[in-house]
Amino acid sequence: MEWLQPVLVLSVRSFLGLLMGASLGLLGVGVGWASFVFFGATSGDTLLILLMGGAAVGSAGGSFLAWLNLDYNTGLKLVGKAVLFLMAATAGAWGGFQYSSVREIPCCAKADITPITYFVLGAVVATNVIALALRLTGLGLPSLRRQLALGKTNR
Repeated sequence: MEWLQPVLVLSVRSFLGLLMGASLGLLGVGVGWASFVFFGATSGDTLLILLMGGAAVGSAGGSFLAWLNLDYNTGLKLVGKAVLFLMAATAGAWGGFQYSSVREIPCCAKADITPITYFVLGAVVATNVIALALRLTGLGLPSLRRQLALGKTNR
């Protein structure tokens, strides 16, 4: 039964990371859209950058908060993780855009899912995969290393 707690913790954090990342990612898209409208930008490329950046910043922030662990983490380590999450979210948003831009839509039909959804989905998935990988390798969870060390000495 010792294995159940880490599995539950990872499952709950993954779920919360997806939920918070998607929520804040969509909020970031709204902020990007509002910036485009209220600052009077006219270029389609500017809109794309603002939407993608908003999705990336929101998703990275939501996933960072869901996976936040303050135990034995210095400020430099937390800033490094935040930057890593932001880079992963940006790459994921770009990947979502690339996927949505090459989809074939039959003649006279509308897409079921908008490209904005793929921005957010790509950013959220990429950020949570990075967070889960950090957690599983032990770089993001010093207490797991302590538990493993205690478990090995107690046997």
